[in-house]
Amino acid sequence: MRGSCLKSLFLYHLTVITRTSSPSFLIPSPSSPFRAPNYATVTKTLEKQSFTVNYLVKNCGFLPDSALHASKDVLFKSPEKPDSVIALFRSFGFSDLQIHNVIRRSPKVLASKPTETILPKLEFLISKGASKSQLACLIERNPLILKRSLEKHLIPTFDFLNNFIRSEQRTVASILRAVQILTCSRTLPNINLLVDLGVREISMSWLIRQWPCLLVFNSEVRLNSIIDEVIKMGVDPNKSNFVAALYAKFLPKSMWDKKVELYKSFGLTDDNIREAFVKHPFCMLKSVQKIEACIGFFVKELGWEPAEVTNNPVLLSLDLDKRIVPRAAVMKILISNGVIRSGRHASAYYVSEEEFFKKYVNRDKDHAPDLLTLYHEKMNLPVMDSKLMS
Repeated sequence: MRGSCLKSLFLYHLTVITRTSSPSFLIPSPSSPFRAPNYATVTKTLEKQSFTVNYLVKNCGFLPDSALHASKDVLFKSPEKPDSVIALFRSFGFSDLQIHNVIRRSPKVLASKPTETILPKLEFLISKGASKSQLACLIERNPLILKRSLEKHLIPTFDFLNNFIRSEQRTVASILRAVQILTCSRTLPNINLLVDLGVREISMSWLIRQWPCLLVFNSEVRLNSIIDEVIKMGVDPNKSNFVAALYAKFLPKSMWDKKVELYKSFGLTDDNIREAFVKHPFCMLKSVQKIEACIGFFVKELGWEPAEVTNNPVLLSLDLDKRIVPRAAVMKILISNGVIRSGRHASAYYVSEEEFFKKYVNRDKDHAPDLLTLYHEKMNLPVMDSKLMS
């Protein structure tokens, strides 16, 4: 390998020389900015590169081409340091594939001082409740964690996130949902932006746990534009649904447009859609299939107008098979028995089980046992004695 590299270097310089019009290139003048190459230095560099490439191929699972590419970022002439780095990762349960991915994304990690720069960060995350499998996943997906300062960046950022979530294990889980949140320079400014806007602490906790990707915007301009758009639509930053509205607008515009088109196919207007979104932004986070099935059931099976559904948009978030269909069956019986005049009781679908049994199943005392049986059959559950019947 060494002979091959030196041969390539020689041929390269020979090509340069033979293509140069003036032979004076061979002997640079004192005033020339060019200097003859230091072959001793070049030779040492080539030796290190050769060793590095071989090491990456034999010990880290690299293909020769990718190993050569990685060697542009890191060079070493002995196995001691990279061996100790790999051994450290293995001691924390990293698989060979995970170690390969870490090195592929950040080759310079092999030149780190493992006990001084890597170990404290791994121990910190473990101390905060990360399991070894979670730790390996975090580092594999975001090796930048190993480059950030523990004292100046990782600890303050983790603690800041945990101040909202108030659970170190849940904070770790949130970081796993968007691994860049722990290293992105925009995380803290974006949180402060939302807090200054009036977003409540409980809403920030929900955002960090469910949609932490919103906080790793590298562009403050785009986040501000989404905030402005949501506020102009009528969603109040002080309301609990504000962060859901932000996330709905954060998703690709094509997804938003597709759902708007679906709502309009039921005869709903832009105002209907906007009002539903302001009340319950989750109506724009449900899949097209879920929205279509839910509105279709209320319209075709129960005779509702589409606007009656979007006037109560929380209905679109309820489970069709386990909540809406069983309760609709009970409501139909109550109508047929003349117990209630209309099935348009939106609250019947989102009140608690206890409240539903009290207000509707037990409402028709003569048929309450039959209603209970029907209800459980629709839910594919065994019929059983229920204290809710009392």
